[in-house]
Amino acid sequence: MNNLLQIRDKINKANRLNQAQLLATKNGEVTPYRRSVFEERIRQAQKEMELLDS
Repeated sequence: MNNLLQIRDKINKANRLNQAQLLATKNGEVTPYRRSVFEERIRQAQKEMELLDS
């Protein structure tokens, strides 16, 4: 595998990890991972995106 491809994969992996960490925190506090909490946060994010789109 080409070194540039490996570097790009590492950068993409780091970006995905960073985004996941940001989503896992709310106001700087780590929220407990429960399915209901996760689904509620998804619904809330979708509502916010709808408001931004309109």
